[in-house]
Amino acid sequence: MLKKLIVLVVLSFAGILPASQHGMYVLAGKNIRQDIDSVGAKLLENVESNNFKVLNYYELATPDIVREKDEDKCKFRVKEIVFTSDDYIKMLTSYGNKYLVAAFFRIAVYENPEGVQIVLADPETINRIIFNDLAEDDEAKYNEVINKTVSFKNDILSTIYGCKFGEKLNVMMEPIRDDDDLAEASKDMFMMVGPLTFFTDEDQFPQIFSADASKNSVSGLVKTLKENMKHFSPTQDDIEYRYTKSKDVLKWKIIGEVESPDKNAVLLGISRPRTEGLSFHIAGSSRESDENLCPGIDHAAAYPIEVLIIKENGKINIYTPREMFRMDMYFWDAGMSAFMNHMSMPGILDEAIKRALLGNMYKPE
Repeated sequence: MLKKLIVLVVLSFAGILPASQHGMYVLAGKNIRQDIDSVGAKLLENVESNNFKVLNYYELATPDIVREKDEDKCKFRVKEIVFTSDDYIKMLTSYGNKYLVAAFFRIAVYENPEGVQIVLADPETINRIIFNDLAEDDEAKYNEVINKTVSFKNDILSTIYGCKFGEKLNVMMEPIRDDDDLAEASKDMFMMVGPLTFFTDEDQFPQIFSADASKNSVSGLVKTLKENMKHFSPTQDDIEYRYTKSKDVLKWKIIGEVESPDKNAVLLGISRPRTEGLSFHIAGSSRESDENLCPGIDHAAAYPIEVLIIKENGKINIYTPREMFRMDMYFWDAGMSAFMNHMSMPGILDEAIKRALLGNMYKPE
């Protein structure tokens, strides 16, 4: 008990959010009365000048992409900076190359009726989920990882504040969970999603392909995946799931790529426009109003989707999160009805991702 109290005190002085509650996103700036391109450019400049490595800066799709009628469109924009740092990658992989899956930092900037908002995907909350297998086996080491992550998180917040956009915010945003839910991989939606964990339940971060390491290399397999993605063609189910003006919005693209220091693991981040726009539509559907038709873009920092290619036990394996699990992780606050109304979407996405990555190597289950 004394040990836990000491940890809580240390974390509180590290400047984090209240110790018992953790949001998937942090609102770091709000109602900025500048155009989104200016805000994004200033953030990008500060990120690049603060020892971070920018992997991508791009514009995401909004719910407008899945809405056929012009009067249903909000015409707001959302952009994202995906970045990392060598020191962060070294910290993560010092506990094992599989933890490279946590390597992406993400800052989203989006418009709403009040101005431009800045949201950070909270690396502390993300790592409380990804490293929860350590919480089970070695609580001290788990707390060590979280303390180190908080330091990086505070550096990112300081980088955002350095842009001087106004009030220095550090506000939790939904989904919000407590310490025990995260450390113990508690279930958000029993029987529908399963435990909130990457590594203590193989169904949540499944292996989708394996090759003999004596005949293949990590870099060679990554090259093959990239080539396969160029030739991806969506299935009819994928096309027809939601209004799609063009098949181009169903093409997957690589948003970011990082490598472990020993070169035995690579993390790819992938996304595609319709998946972004549709997920934001679902996330905001219960919050829509005449003033804001696209509130769900406040979840923009959920992307990209992680794909881990790793050499282990004489094999080179590919892993990616099961989409029902990942949607629960980042979009749980959309509510049970939203999940029930779109029950087939995660399965369609799982298949689309496998087809895109594996090409002719894909074997339907």
